[in-house]
Amino acid sequence: MKRIAILILLALALGGCALWLPTDGAPFVDGAQNVSLELPAGWQRLNSKEFLFATRDGSELQSILVERIHADDDLSQTRKKLARGMLPQELAEVILDNSRSNEGVLDLKVLENKPVPFGDTDGFRMLYTYKSEDGLKYKNFYYGCLRGEWFYGVRYTAPQRHYFERDLPAFEKAVKSFRVLGG
Repeated sequence: MKRIAILILLALALGGCALWLPTDGAPFVDGAQNVSLELPAGWQRLNSKEFLFATRDGSELQSILVERIHADDDLSQTRKKLARGMLPQELAEVILDNSRSNEGVLDLKVLENKPVPFGDTDGFRMLYTYKSEDGLKYKNFYYGCLRGEWFYGVRYTAPQRHYFERDLPAFEKAVKSFRVLGG
């Protein structure tokens, strides 16, 4: 999570606000991530080779993050590894450990962790909360799946009070539309 925040800040510093593009609710194809999904209308998006990031009111108030990670790549916060052939629950545990190991994530509590269909394949859905270093309580939904040698993840993060529930339907619509390109 800290890595994504640093990349966003760096992108803004190097390119100004011109990198943020408005979304219109239509299907969006992200060739770098090899996915398509419907981002909520009225949000702004920032995409790079490493991730697709969208927000309505700012990254601290709500965000949708789409990431694609090669199974051989190291994760930013944990020594645990993704591997081809992992079951959805095994994937979820690695992703959860990566979040728990982030020094900016305090008091992480898993509310749900179960296998679900995602992106036309078997995946997982996690719901968890954590506190930021400044004491703000966040709530997250994280969906993930493994397709061949690639892990695909879609995460929604927002402060637990007000923003999470307000923007949850927009996220749920995006998740339902999520597809990995190329079958």
